[in-house]
Amino acid sequence: MDSKKERKDPDEKEAIPENLFGNGEIRTDYRTGLRAVFALSRKDRPIDYLAKEVIDDKGKEYCPFEPERYDLNRTFFEIGRPWRVRVIYNKYPLFECNAPYAREKWDIFERSTNYGFSFVIIDSREHKLRFENSSDLQTNDLAKAVLNTEKKIYGHNGIDFVYLNKNFGRKSGGTLSHSHWQTLGYMSMPDTVRARVDRVLEFEDTHGSCLMEYAANRESERKLLENRTLIAFAPFAQLYTGESIVMPKRHVSMLSELSTEEMAELLKACKKIIAANNRYFGVHSYNILGYSLKKEKEFHSYMEIVPRVSDIGPMQMAGNYGSNIIPEEYSKGIRSILGESE
Repeated sequence: MDSKKERKDPDEKEAIPENLFGNGEIRTDYRTGLRAVFALSRKDRPIDYLAKEVIDDKGKEYCPFEPERYDLNRTFFEIGRPWRVRVIYNKYPLFECNAPYAREKWDIFERSTNYGFSFVIIDSREHKLRFENSSDLQTNDLAKAVLNTEKKIYGHNGIDFVYLNKNFGRKSGGTLSHSHWQTLGYMSMPDTVRARVDRVLEFEDTHGSCLMEYAANRESERKLLENRTLIAFAPFAQLYTGESIVMPKRHVSMLSELSTEEMAELLKACKKIIAANNRYFGVHSYNILGYSLKKEKEFHSYMEIVPRVSDIGPMQMAGNYGSNIIPEEYSKGIRSILGESE
């Protein structure tokens, strides 16, 4: 259902049945044009972290991802028998695949239903195993799950953007410590991603080449590691303390265009950098983010690692990002740690 309605009279609001928005809705902020997602089921998410500042949890007996609690979740697909990686439908989804599509606008207000996809990838049966300590076999399984999940999401009409993300630690926004990832399918890309795409398109128009490939060739001072399939570096203007980019050398706009080997190499590089970050900052919360765009082929897909060693404060809320560690200093320290571990 598509109910795009422009209402001329600000006092006249044509009624769209409220039950269309029963699972949640996406509202557009009239101040900024940014969109806010209201996913009503997520308020009931279980939380097993003991406090915001720590990564310790209550114990596996409280964890809904344990193999012994298999029936608590609905399976999308699995790898291995018994499963080594399990992909499930998010029980508390940001986006609802069963939501009808409806959009309405009146006066300065605009909203739509929260149609989309929300999956959770449980990448280990072991409750205490951290991603950065997982084996290469487990990483290969995870790579297959990531690629397959994204391909299945993009197999549906109306999906514009797929967002892979991992939260670890309460400060990351995570609620469960058992290692897992989320893959989200959006019907329209978030505005912050659109801003990145606009930069890419502008660079393509003026230089005739890929912005991220051009940048990677000039980030040698801040390079963290490199092999035949990828390069990892701290960007010249880190938005967050210790932020790094892990990028495939092959130009793809979607992670699912990569081979299993290439995806596994990206994940292994992420593991190395997170382990080095743990030595550099101490064990900490972190986020890993992956960007995939189907239509904008000029976009070069990549992953970001964001250590959550400080809170998002009022300066960041006003759009002033940065760090108290210069990227060159951070990169030098991480290279030194990575060199010791080889």
